Amino acid sequence: MTSSGEKWVTDDTFKPIVVDRESDVLFVTRNLFQLHKKRRQLRAETTDLNYRLSVPFAPHLFGSGKTTFCRSYLELVQRFRETSLSSFASDPSRKEFLDKLREAVLLYVDMTELKPINPIEERRNLEWAVHYLLFKSACLQSGFEEEPSPVECYNVLQLRTTVLVKRIREVLNMRTDQFLLVAFDEVGVLDTRGQYFDLEVNDEGRVRPYNDFFGIVRGLCKQDNVFFIVVGKSKGLSIKNYTASVSKVLLHFISLSPLNSSSIVEFLEKSHLEEQVHYRVCDILCSSTFSVNELAEALLEYTGGVPGLLTRAVNMLLNYVQTRGQSFESKDECLSCMKEDGFRTVCSDPFVTRISTLDEDTRSLLDMLLMMALYRIPFNVNDRLNSGSYLFDAVTEMGLYRHPIDMNTFQVLLPKVFIGIFEELTSLSLLERILLGSLNIEPVDCFFASKCRVFEGIVAMRLVWILSSKVRNEFRESLGRLSAIWKDMKLPINGPSPLHYMMSVSRGEARSESSKERKTYASNEWNEIIHGALGFDKVYIPKEANSYSPDIMFKLQSPVKFKFLMVGVACKGRWKSEGIGWSDVIEEAKKFLKPVYDQVLSQALEFYHCMLIIVSTKLALNVANELGNQSRCYTSGMRIGGNSFEIPPNCELVILCESDVEMLIDREILNGLERAFSTSDRPVLKNFGLGLVQRVRHSFLSWQ
Repeated sequence: MTSSGEKWVTDDTFKPIVVDRESDVLFVTRNLFQLHKKRRQLRAETTDLNYRLSVPFAPHLFGSGKTTFCRSYLELVQRFRETSLSSFASDPSRKEFLDKLREAVLLYVDMTELKPINPIEERRNLEWAVHYLLFKSACLQSGFEEEPSPVECYNVLQLRTTVLVKRIREVLNMRTDQFLLVAFDEVGVLDTRGQYFDLEVNDEGRVRPYNDFFGIVRGLCKQDNVFFIVVGKSKGLSIKNYTASVSKVLLHFISLSPLNSSSIVEFLEKSHLEEQVHYRVCDILCSSTFSVNELAEALLEYTGGVPGLLTRAVNMLLNYVQTRGQSFESKDECLSCMKEDGFRTVCSDPFVTRISTLDEDTRSLLDMLLMMALYRIPFNVNDRLNSGSYLFDAVTEMGLYRHPIDMNTFQVLLPKVFIGIFEELTSLSLLERILLGSLNIEPVDCFFASKCRVFEGIVAMRLVWILSSKVRNEFRESLGRLSAIWKDMKLPINGPSPLHYMMSVSRGEARSESSKERKTYASNEWNEIIHGALGFDKVYIPKEANSYSPDIMFKLQSPVKFKFLMVGVACKGRWKSEGIGWSDVIEEAKKFLKPVYDQVLSQALEFYHCMLIIVSTKLALNVANELGNQSRCYTSGMRIGGNSFEIPPNCELVILCESDVEMLIDREILNGLERAFSTSDRPVLKNFGLGLVQRVRHSFLSWQ
């Protein structure tokens, strides 16, 4: 708890409600029903021996809502029985099961209490330690003032699961036909405490504590009307695969997704102050000029919707607002609080202990994971880093989160409140600092809404190095030879800086030309973008680049006179047989050069110039022939595409030939991108290949 004399205090001031867990409740309920239906097969009482025990498992990082979910599961079953569980209960046998589940008793077991326990001859027996912890938890949950004697318990229980379950039912005052749901929390302690027990040694001479543990769970599940949920941060995928092959236990991951904006609104509207139930959280934090929807957007921006972070952030904001006696007046005011270093440090403090204790092998993955987060490269649950390590587990080890796209596909999520802590690492490379800074600037709706932007991201990052490099740069010099205006600009800029993601202004109206709708910004919006949004030394990626603007934009200034060059870069990734044709080039020119001239340049011809650079992975034959297999700059008054478009005054159009594109991005990376995007418009890491992402990383490092 933070000192009450400080600005940011974490005292618990409200009672949070669990929201947005319908799909998780249905998922767990289905798994528990499978055990109920197949328990005789588990006990080998039938000839059908194909069933393997299914256990709901949540191996997520701290703050994901694991403990809250398992403690609240039975309450959520009651809440959702008429909604998400109604279809499940349409079958009579499932309805009977659900009715009994609603009467179940939850036994919560904190695995951090697991330790070797007497009698002395059984102190290194993991099964006895688990059995005693179960019985002790039941006693304490029932109100016993003292822990039961281990020796006396052992004399009675004698590692007999039948006796253990019977005694637990007696202590909890349960009927024999009543469901007992055991929730094991913090199972990750087995990573370190397994060494205190005598465990089974595999053929490779290694011990696997989770294999032994889930073997114990499997034995307990043979008892009637006993069910289990297991949660705790751990290397979940490695554990899942090993227990499936050795322990004959199938672990099914509970997704526990971060909350989206609408769920955060529900969270704020239904949660109330701890001792004043008539005061909703949103009523305390919001004013007539600051809506609950805006508050939800601000919280999503900085917490990523991670439940533990969200709860902590709301507590801090409530303490702040109640201390000063005034609600927030605007989203900007609320965001300015969460941007403060003090807020970020206090909010993220209990979540980031892993970062400072990373081993070198895990630490070396940071820049690659940051690239995957920034460029929205999804990964599949079974993607490997090497023969012994999974990306799914590495994200947890690094202290990051997984944002599910579907059941088997995820994105790397780094909540913004964490970024300041990461930036304090003394060993950060320049690439890591740029990636962290980019994620800090990027609007959160860009992360959640955008598709994979790896091609545009690579080009943008290359431009950062090219514009800021103080050594001779062939690509930069090539642009200077093509364009006299470019040659006049002040280069290099001050230094490598993060990619700035620009929020989209209003979309404008779709215009119909030649029976083809084209979208562009509306009247005077480019004026706002250039004069208000873009600054020097910054490379911007607009959120809705493909529809309304170039993919990348930046602005340069002449060092000797008051002259500005607005540059747009259109990244045309063509991965099929046909390349980019003149109609594509003209479309890009019409949505950038023409409106920028109409809205900005025509009013300030002495000061402003505009350039559009076409970066295409493949040119159509007629375009390549006109270029003569070399890059070309079309200047004011020149016509392109069979005289169908004239370059406006003070504007230039640069089309890069394929060899110059390869100078910008090496051929092997382009080939890898082509393979990935030819299979899907939203490729995942498997389509790219881990080697390609690592090659992109190495190429960036080589330019530093």
